[in-house]
Amino acid sequence: MSSATVSIPGDESGLVARLTLEQKVRLLTGMDSWVIYGESAVGLRPMVFSDGPAGVRGVRFDAANPSSSLPCPVALAATWDVPLIEELATALGREARSKGVDALLGPTVNIVRTPLSGRGFECFSEDPLLTSRIAVAYVRGVQKAGVAATAKHFVANDSETERRTYDARISERVLRELYLAPFEACIAEADVFMLMAAYNSVNGATMTANSVLLHDLLKTEWGFSGVVVSDWSATTSTVPSALGGLDLVMPGPTGPWGDSLVAAVRSGTVPEAEIDDKVARLLSLARRVGALNGAADGNGAGPIATPHSALIDPALLREVGARSFVLLKNERGLLPLPVGSVERLALIGPNSIDPQTQGGGSVRVLPVNRPTIADAVRDAMDSHVSVHQGCVTSATIAVPGEGTLHDPITGKAGVRLVIRSADGSVLHDAPFPTSIVTWWDGLPEAVHLRGAEVTMRARYRAEVDGPHVIGAAGVGHTSIAVGGIVVAESTSLPPRDVVEALSRPPELRVPIDLRAGNEVEVQVDYRPEERFVTLRLGIAPHFQDDHLIEQAAQAAAASQVAVVVVGSADGTESEGYDRETMVLPGRQDELVRRVAAANPNTVVVVNSGMPVLMPWADDVAAILQVWFPGQAFGEALAEVLTGDAEPGGRLPVSLPRREADSPVLRAHPEAGSLVYAEGLLVGYRGYDRHGIDPLFCFGHGNGYTDWTYESIEPAAASIAAGQDLELTVRVRNSGRRAGREVVQLYLDGADDDPSLPIRTLIAFATILAEPGETAAARLVVPARAFMLFDERLHRWMPQAGARTIHAGRSSRDLRLQTKVVLQ
Repeated sequence: MSSATVSIPGDESGLVARLTLEQKVRLLTGMDSWVIYGESAVGLRPMVFSDGPAGVRGVRFDAANPSSSLPCPVALAATWDVPLIEELATALGREARSKGVDALLGPTVNIVRTPLSGRGFECFSEDPLLTSRIAVAYVRGVQKAGVAATAKHFVANDSETERRTYDARISERVLRELYLAPFEACIAEADVFMLMAAYNSVNGATMTANSVLLHDLLKTEWGFSGVVVSDWSATTSTVPSALGGLDLVMPGPTGPWGDSLVAAVRSGTVPEAEIDDKVARLLSLARRVGALNGAADGNGAGPIATPHSALIDPALLREVGARSFVLLKNERGLLPLPVGSVERLALIGPNSIDPQTQGGGSVRVLPVNRPTIADAVRDAMDSHVSVHQGCVTSATIAVPGEGTLHDPITGKAGVRLVIRSADGSVLHDAPFPTSIVTWWDGLPEAVHLRGAEVTMRARYRAEVDGPHVIGAAGVGHTSIAVGGIVVAESTSLPPRDVVEALSRPPELRVPIDLRAGNEVEVQVDYRPEERFVTLRLGIAPHFQDDHLIEQAAQAAAASQVAVVVVGSADGTESEGYDRETMVLPGRQDELVRRVAAANPNTVVVVNSGMPVLMPWADDVAAILQVWFPGQAFGEALAEVLTGDAEPGGRLPVSLPRREADSPVLRAHPEAGSLVYAEGLLVGYRGYDRHGIDPLFCFGHGNGYTDWTYESIEPAAASIAAGQDLELTVRVRNSGRRAGREVVQLYLDGADDDPSLPIRTLIAFATILAEPGETAAARLVVPARAFMLFDERLHRWMPQAGARTIHAGRSSRDLRLQTKVVLQ
């Protein structure tokens, strides 16, 4: 197979010619988990990668240099606001650069195929057009700052269950029209610098060695000039991956290339031209991010980081957060609650105390501290705000609150962390700011060696009388000692996916009775089963749900308004595993019903990355879907509740009434194969075709004003094949306050073919208008919207004839229409 060599800018060919085969191959595997080698012979310094896409972590957590925590990607898509996302991504790119990062491993542009997707929060939408528009904005923004964006995970990495081994069986048309579309847009419209090949296989070939998709489609047909990097430890072959289109194996320094690839070139199995093309791509990437700087030491550090990150403006994060919140329901116009209008407000629910600001897995960052929900609401409302947990949902014991846990040696807040090698030598002995430590915390490398032991010690001061629970979580052998006496120990086996050990490690629990104000010393000794992933210590009072629910109901009855914050618990949604159910964890449904029965002015705030069931939706006055909103959760929620900001979001995914209504629910492979039997009928396309009403449809969202759709122009149009169509929709703000509307266009499909969607999103635009003002939304429908992919001819084919285009507020609220004839 010949190399898919493309025209790459710069003098990369001359630089490649200076290198020996061994030097070239060395560049194609990482130096470690996050850095790729430099090479002084060509003035290449090492380049640094960092996980994304909801913040930039850097190569490790650093409490002295935290990161901005953005709303999760599905929340970004809920804004339907392309310029705003590009502005946010530009700020993210600047923060990445300030942390010494050259390439951000995001955005994730996979399609949300099922609401049970464990990693769905990290994707943008169930729709390829919305995903593409937001993804292109994200890539453009990050790369404006001189940082490479990485579109991932190419392709059909739409399930976490058996994600490393399943074979996605998908027709070429479905691939082209749904799952490949966002990647194509990132290349054609944003010139994305990098693309990540996924763990899974597609139609029989693993994605790190899928020559049909990487070589023939991506590099040859689409002309992708960037670097194809493997997902971490995804590459399992030498020759097939080298010939299949992969350019860079991560992490390093070990892997299937190295000496084996050199030998394959020497034997003639792999042409050296393939190696040259990969290195040229890598050098082109380096030139784009400023890494071809004449560095003298090819093994040194990457770009110099500033002492403090260029953190994203908190006001921008609040704006994006509020813009992403979707007002699903607002009976009697209960919201907003103007300042001074409410004397007593009950803030209720497990997520009001332990909010989920980000999902689990590689997406996590160590965030900047911001006001809690309770503090933000109190400051904004000028009301008496009482806080009530309502019920217990977390699968792990909560980390102690601020000021209750101290290092027994120095007295500093946090814990004492000691690491010993297998022979008992002390490698690390120092305070640590929290009782959660992970592989990202910059611990000595010896912690990963067999036989190493981690000890966490702390003094805990109880705040209430009564029973408490101590929990120690980690994969391996764990023991808990209280007051110097071992009270429990256990050994746990590693899960199927290492990320699962990070997001929901098995936990050893011990009950203990404590008196308020008393202190107790707790020690956890831990030996990892394999590589160290995480250790966490939790200590919390043990409350019965019956008591908590009754307490919440009484507080609601005594208040003018009850705000119930429910949603996912820690570890519910994460990379590495899919959800088992859409039901809210614990007894949250019962909690909502009891509070709504006690107070008709009940507002439910749903804090989840993916859809949850809402059996109480008819019982409450208002519902806000707020996703995983990042560090600005409290402030953005307070601004929306008071009306200082409008909840501007529209749903990027459908919310079903019942699990069984979902067009695709459990995406579990059978005998290694994951068959995409639904074809094109994903998300709202499936609901429409099957005649099922979701609880809240794709594109839905209310805001704080009303809109009247007045006209669509032209009333009829005729266009040639391959021609874009321009339309203008005039919308009047018929409410009492200024607002923002998302005008959506949908194209009717074929009524007579049950395998095709009834309608699809083809364009959208946002407008702003004062009360009584009419605004014009100008929309461009791309020519591709009038085409389908013909598998027989292997090309896009225009569909001649008359079609109807609808304009409206959502996929089910269509208010205007026009006819178009495609010549």
